[in-house]
Amino acid sequence: MIQNIIIKKILDIIAKQFKLDEVLKYVKEPNELDEKVSAIQNKLKKLEKLSHPVSDFVCTKCGTKAKRVKKKLNKLKEKF
Repeated sequence: MIQNIIIKKILDIIAKQFKLDEVLKYVKEPNELDEKVSAIQNKLKKLEKLSHPVSDFVCTKCGTKAKRVKKKLNKLKEKF
């Protein structure tokens, strides 16, 4: 019984020395960065709902299908 009390006191002293209570609080409880990430995730979900799927293009003359091609910005800058 006395050993348990002594061990608990030693653990409390060690926890205060290394600020373990603050670390556990930071890890377990949501902080400002967690709130910002959740806000960004919510915005991203809304934007995904508003976006349209990738479309295929159809030639009006021959009817062949073509996919949209993304060009790199460097190549576009070189042309101008």
